Amino acid sequence: MRVVAVVLGLIVAEVLTRIGLSACAKRFPPPNNSMGSEVFSRLWYAYSDGRYSALQVKLRESVYDPHRGYRQPSGLRGKEMFGATLSTNSRGMRGDKEYAVPKPASVTRVVALGDSMTFGEGVPDDATWPAQLSAAVPGLEVANLGGRGYAHDQMYFALVDDGLALKPDIVILGFFAPDLVRDETTFYAYEKPRFVRAGSDWQVENVPVPMPDDAMRRARSWPLLLALPRGLLELRSRDPDTDYDPARAREILRRIASATTEAHARFLLVNLPDPPDVEHAGRSFFNDYCVRTGTECIDTLPLFQPPPGTPKKFPGPYTLPHNTHYSREGYAVVAEAVREYLETHPGPARSEP
Repeated sequence: MRVVAVVLGLIVAEVLTRIGLSACAKRFPPPNNSMGSEVFSRLWYAYSDGRYSALQVKLRESVYDPHRGYRQPSGLRGKEMFGATLSTNSRGMRGDKEYAVPKPASVTRVVALGDSMTFGEGVPDDATWPAQLSAAVPGLEVANLGGRGYAHDQMYFALVDDGLALKPDIVILGFFAPDLVRDETTFYAYEKPRFVRAGSDWQVENVPVPMPDDAMRRARSWPLLLALPRGLLELRSRDPDTDYDPARAREILRRIASATTEAHARFLLVNLPDPPDVEHAGRSFFNDYCVRTGTECIDTLPLFQPPPGTPKKFPGPYTLPHNTHYSREGYAVVAEAVREYLETHPGPARSEP
């Protein structure tokens, strides 16, 4: 009888836990971006019926992608989303500009990779740093392949799946230090790929990325009385804001750089400092990577810092109110830094493949 009572008690506890989690997940957005646990992130997404992900992304406003997990839909025109109106072209890239292939000989084309700091969350199409850079340089086209919540692995697939087809002359990756931690996960804003060690080499896991219904079904099949303790152990085992493997990030960036070079294009990194903490732990990675690899790098952090003895300006007018994302003025700083670098470092002429 005791065994039966214990079993019945566990069943009741499981049912009540599921009811409680479902009610909370459908009513409240996740408490923070990563939730500190992939288990909790997956559960929140599943029990909200896909309404919320860890990044508060309503994925029904995005399109499933087997390599990246999700991407922007194509053909949006002036849609109110994420605090601003936005458009996408026929390829799902930010803005309504179409890019001719083959590329006209008179055009220098840049492909911009990045997360929401490159996508331009919270600002209109013409305010993102890729758009302002394009407007500042005659004959320069900048295709914005940034994606909200993207890690470097998703940027890699954005390049090889969509970016290289545009025949870019230059590929610029907007480096945002928190993306280093996203590289560690197989679930951030949604299911995503991850590079993992395979002996002395690296391979990609969780690809193809599970379809939304499959991802929800799998998470809902977990016994919550076991899953919740697993989530707590994840929270205790690592710091979700600082723990990352530099080797993993270097490998992904190496692949991005290699794919760019093989396409006879230049690869550049531009640092987009994290406004709440300009001395983010990942900043040392940026400096070390640039020196170690000889990659062309543009560090915009000094441009956001005021002269000694003057009032602090960053984040100030350079970020959106109550948000870590840049304002139009902040993106203008980045665009001008890149414009000046390209003007003073023209680089070798591209040799067509």
